[in-house]
Amino acid sequence: MNNYKALVKEAFSKVLIDPAFNEEMIARYFDPSYRQLVDGKELNYEQFVAHMAMVKQRTTRLEFLYNTVIEEGNVVFTNHIVTATKPNGEIVRTHLIAEFHIANGKITYCSELSRLLSGGDEDRDLGSAH
Repeated sequence: MNNYKALVKEAFSKVLIDPAFNEEMIARYFDPSYRQLVDGKELNYEQFVAHMAMVKQRTTRLEFLYNTVIEEGNVVFTNHIVTATKPNGEIVRTHLIAEFHIANGKITYCSELSRLLSGGDEDRDLGSAH
């Protein structure tokens, strides 16, 4: 039996929480056909990789608090809070609701809505900037 909830959480841990940008780690968890829709913006795989590099530049630490994680078939739904620490020490908190699709052991799709809880206007695009 597949445990896609664990796969998504592990991807968050290895790709996002780890402070180092690691393109090989991204490729381990995200399929080359990956598409991400965030607040009306669409990113393909290459743009997602660039987004991950940008997140590493704009933050020094990320923490995830999972309110809800539900798995149904090959779909994982998360309702979570991300707390990001910026290089200047400022804290950004964002509430995210996301739906992930999994195929062949990799994440192929994400549809995500985000709401900035704390941080500046320049932090509103932290979920999609690349």
